[in-house]
Amino acid sequence: MINGEFMGQKEREIIYKTFSKLCYYPDEELAGLLKNGVITEFLMSLDPENKEIQKLEEWVDSFNSTEKLLEELQVEYTSLFITNFPSVPAPMFKSYYFENEILGESTEKIMDIYEQYNFKVSDLMKEPADHLAILLEFIYRIIQIDNTYYFQIKFIKDEILSWMTPFKESVDSASTNVFYPTTIETIINYLKNEVTQYETKFAGAEL
Repeated sequence: MINGEFMGQKEREIIYKTFSKLCYYPDEELAGLLKNGVITEFLMSLDPENKEIQKLEEWVDSFNSTEKLLEELQVEYTSLFITNFPSVPAPMFKSYYFENEILGESTEKIMDIYEQYNFKVSDLMKEPADHLAILLEFIYRIIQIDNTYYFQIKFIKDEILSWMTPFKESVDSASTNVFYPTTIETIINYLKNEVTQYETKFAGAEL
């Protein structure tokens, strides 16, 4: 796996921006990048030991058009993260796993953090501020600010990784194809690696 800490700023910006895109509702651009092999190559570069990425490549190749692939991605995203009967299998926001509700204390805490860094969630976004895609986009934004690496790692550890285990279990249980289990696993592995690298370099530093 790529050593996140010692990568350049631009590389980390690309990684977190891509992670964020993978967690938003799928669009034509994402489907095209996936069909052209860009996304699977990206995932493999970050997590070469993840054997599921090969299965993901095979799954993508089974579609004869980008349009069919996009349709499948959108149906899967909706059933996993937006709406399903009798309940959404894998809500993609922190407050659900900490308070079992939308817009709980976790959301308020994160909104306060966003305000401190002048990060504004678009009015067009219908998701809560603690939605995984927004959390990852926030990391992308603050990478551009000097002297925030300690805070980035603390935010990753406290606000993202703290609920990824039950979230990933829900995704694995409810998924009907390999796309989201594979991409979420790669994201988690990369984030854990960033935290581990920081804690190893700064042994004894309290996050």
